[in-house]
Amino acid sequence: MHGVGIIGAGSVSPGHLRAVAALESARLQAVADTDAERLARVCAEHGCQGYSSYEDLLADEGVDLVIVCLPHGLHCEVTVAALEAGKHVLVEKPMAVDVEQCDAMIASARRTGKQLSVGHMHRFSPTNRAVKKLLREQAVGDLVCLCDEAYRPFNPNRSPWYLDKATHGGLWYQNGIHLIDRSCWWTGSRVVAVKALIDSRFFEFSADDVAMALLQFENGVYSTLIHVWWRTGGSRFSTEFVCTDGMLQLRNGIHSGRNDLFIGRDGEWEQVEVSEDHDTTTRQLSAFIEALDAGTEPAVTAEYARHLVAVLTACMESSRLGREVVLEA
Repeated sequence: MHGVGIIGAGSVSPGHLRAVAALESARLQAVADTDAERLARVCAEHGCQGYSSYEDLLADEGVDLVIVCLPHGLHCEVTVAALEAGKHVLVEKPMAVDVEQCDAMIASARRTGKQLSVGHMHRFSPTNRAVKKLLREQAVGDLVCLCDEAYRPFNPNRSPWYLDKATHGGLWYQNGIHLIDRSCWWTGSRVVAVKALIDSRFFEFSADDVAMALLQFENGVYSTLIHVWWRTGGSRFSTEFVCTDGMLQLRNGIHSGRNDLFIGRDGEWEQVEVSEDHDTTTRQLSAFIEALDAGTEPAVTAEYARHLVAVLTACMESSRLGREVVLEA
């Protein structure tokens, strides 16, 4: 059984806390957070040790697996410290704020011999896996292009760092990385060029609230990503896949469940049954622990997650320059 330490008890931590509690292969050893009141509440609820600093948690010999749930700008520092302390690490997405930080994290994992994975959880959704299977089997021919869209209300209860461009907050770093991951995983190819528009149009904070990106993949597939935090409107999520012999559709996009997958042929849509329930965060942790125990690489490798950060930052650069950006090979 793995002793898990969670660093950061903010808004993203509850899913990880539930995942640890659901698995027989893991137990919650400790949580670290600088907010004393929040830390006390979490420790009382889950019956674990609490630390006011991540350094103290890393010194706990009962912790062998660390989950990093901190603002994006802290991922590199804390992940490297955890790896150097002899812990395996699952760090929330995005892996880091730039590829240089990703490289430092990868180098630390290689030097210490510890496993490093990143929380790109969408591949653990049974519905998303069903799409992957249909594409792999060419159920509707070869994939030509896909479009992944999300229009949602802005959450006013976000922490201040989410709203600050200087701390790498905003929609693109927080949510756009999910769309990039989904496209890269489904296509099974690397992005070679991007063209993007990323801006703040609805709110007064410095971080972005609207993003549109066109990704060109090495295998010839194109992907269009649109994500908006609106001031007022209606929520809509959708994902369409255009293939040579038909289409696939996720009618609730990034929130699609077992009843949302359809195949389109000859002007008609047919629902595809997905029997499994969705608990992606638990499946993600379970898969990471299985890889640790088997001595195999995790489902989401650090090298793969680095590529996603390269795509994310290339999109930011494309928007700033107003032109296409070609990624390094």
